[in-house]
Amino acid sequence: MKTASLIFAMAAVFGTCTLAHAEGQDAATLKGIYDNGRNMSGLIKSCVDKGFLKADSTENANKMAAFVGNMPGDFDKRDGDKNEQSGRKGEVFTDGEYKSLESNLPPNLTLKQWCEQADQGMREGLKRVGL
Repeated sequence: MKTASLIFAMAAVFGTCTLAHAEGQDAATLKGIYDNGRNMSGLIKSCVDKGFLKADSTENANKMAAFVGNMPGDFDKRDGDKNEQSGRKGEVFTDGEYKSLESNLPPNLTLKQWCEQADQGMREGLKRVGL
């Protein structure tokens, strides 16, 4: 994943969350946003655990998880803890399944670079929604 695409993906998650807060979305869309947000929170925490990011990234990951958890609407949040724990183990939740993030990185991107780019995207997304 290139920097621009990762930042775009994170900004899109926050943009979709903002739209969900403003207009409401169907339960399946909200669940997808929530599950992916919680998984990303776990992935960021995994990056902190590995020493690739500083502790303030954990605080931002918690803000992101709270933001997606507080989206208005009735949707299934039962898998949130599971998705975040899987992320903390370095597993990315994509297309309804868990995959090793490290094993699925592009050849020219290290895990540390991915972590730094994901952190930057998360920070930009949080700033976009005023957090």
